[in-house]
Amino acid sequence: MKWCVLLTVVLLGYARGSYVIVKDIGVPVLRTPDSRFSHLAQLGYPWAPKYLYLKMSGLTSSLRVHYIDEGPHDAKETLLLLHGVPSWSFLYRTMIPVFLAAGYRVVAVDQIGFGRSDKLTDPNDYSHTLQTSTVELVVSSLNLQGVTVVMQDLGGPTGMSAVIRDPGRYRRLVFINTLIPQGDILDSIFSVKSYSPMLLWRALNTVVGRNVPVGGVFKIASDAPEDAIIGGYVAPFPSNLYKVGASWWPNVIPLVEDDPVAIEMQKVAAFLKQWKNPVLLGYSDREVFTIPGRTALKRILPGACEVTIPDAGHYLQEDQGPAVAKMIVSFIKQDCGPDLHHLQPSNFGLAGLLAFG
Repeated sequence: MKWCVLLTVVLLGYARGSYVIVKDIGVPVLRTPDSRFSHLAQLGYPWAPKYLYLKMSGLTSSLRVHYIDEGPHDAKETLLLLHGVPSWSFLYRTMIPVFLAAGYRVVAVDQIGFGRSDKLTDPNDYSHTLQTSTVELVVSSLNLQGVTVVMQDLGGPTGMSAVIRDPGRYRRLVFINTLIPQGDILDSIFSVKSYSPMLLWRALNTVVGRNVPVGGVFKIASDAPEDAIIGGYVAPFPSNLYKVGASWWPNVIPLVEDDPVAIEMQKVAAFLKQWKNPVLLGYSDREVFTIPGRTALKRILPGACEVTIPDAGHYLQEDQGPAVAKMIVSFIKQDCGPDLHHLQPSNFGLAGLLAFG
């Protein structure tokens, strides 16, 4: 299976790496040089960087958080785009033009440790609270209202923690290849089996640490072209010293119910059961890591609009970005009404069949 190859690539990265995890390298925060991002416009990411600053206990200086904010600020619709591991807002580069063409305001955030945001060097600093605070900082500082939040990978638990803290700002929820882990992963043999790709990925990231081969991940887990991998996904990491977040953030996924993140996600699940606004669940046909999340979200949100995106892997924004963006625009316009079920696959530019549940 393709994900088995991916895990092999991670192990090879460890074997070939020149660094190991070091708790203290004498520099608590690293910042990727701007020169590493000089070719972004040619790769379809032309937007000017914007920054906010997040205060963190134990640090004398604030952490720089990168985001982009495009489209009219008085737009009727605002989209907040959240990424996971080991990507950044570059992942949404082929979707953003579709949203802008629809007249929407688009805000995409780089979590701490990723993209153009600062990188912490101590793995213990990469907490769920830190990443949630990053989202809260952007949303509150920009005073975003009527938000449709798009959450992929670990953007799901991070985004939902931000939502339950200030739910009045959010209008719609879009879950794509993500999960809301409530600490039940080890409850049964069946559960362990269903989560096995994610568990292996989590364990191997812990083993290889800063040696995680980011380029190899995207070569195996997406259809990204070589120039996008090197100039986009690898660019934030000049050396393995910058990869602590990429290797450590997956460890926030809770395995048992009394884990603080599991308790938080149990609150999220209770919140979602009372959520009355539209929800879209979009999972790709080649996804393996978050499929259990789809099953759980369908159980929590039986009225959600459900879509299967063909010809796409875990990073569906990379593999079918414009099509996924058009799907979200249609969802926003119709609030998952009956007309959405009659849309033709050609409207999305997909080679396969869209199955609406």
